[in-house]
Amino acid sequence: IIEDTAKQYLSVAAPAGQRIDITLQDGTSVCLNSGAKLEYPIRFNRNRRVKLSGEAMFNVEHDAARPFIVETFACDVEVLGTKFNILADARTADFTADELTHDFTTALLRGKVKVTNKLASGDQIILDPNEKVCLNGNRLVLTRIENTDDYLWTEGILNLVGHPFADIIAKMEKTYGVKIQIQTAELPQIDVIRGKIPVNMGLDYALRALQKITPFQYEKDENNVIHIK
Repeated sequence: IIEDTAKQYLSVAAPAGQRIDITLQDGTSVCLNSGAKLEYPIRFNRNRRVKLSGEAMFNVEHDAARPFIVETFACDVEVLGTKFNILADARTADFTADELTHDFTTALLRGKVKVTNKLASGDQIILDPNEKVCLNGNRLVLTRIENTDDYLWTEGILNLVGHPFADIIAKMEKTYGVKIQIQTAELPQIDVIRGKIPVNMGLDYALRALQKITPFQYEKDENNVIHIK
């Protein structure tokens, strides 16, 4: 979905359950995950600045004279030439706490980026490859990327390894553009060494594959809401 937001700006949003690949005027490629929105100028001037809500993978065209900056609700991510993944959801459902929180993560696959926290003065971290930074409360926390398979979503692959049940269900909600309610007394436990689901096989296939790993039942109501019991 592309629409004019001003004379010099465009807004691109990935519809629920779909991904969108776009190439910016400078040659930078961006893959938007389901529900993500990118705002960017039709032509870059002295700097290259875009705004992101949701999740996107950036492969930035090198231009040492013009830094590339991604603005989000929580942080600005500045880069000269690199490949990185940003998740920036100002309102994220928390299945375990039954509330809305915020979620920000930047994972660096190649190059170097600087993340500046807009929620806490003086909080700034420079990432090296295979590092990621997350927002914990209002502070940035630096860790290593444990599994690069988490970023195969750009190729239509949903990774299960290393994620609890509630996180996987949240990923399925976003990936397929559906509403899933967890109504179990206790969250099912997951412990797998290998586990990838091809998104194009559909939601029922994904849920059945998950059932082979941990026991649960699900049903769909008249409003197409899926209930996990």
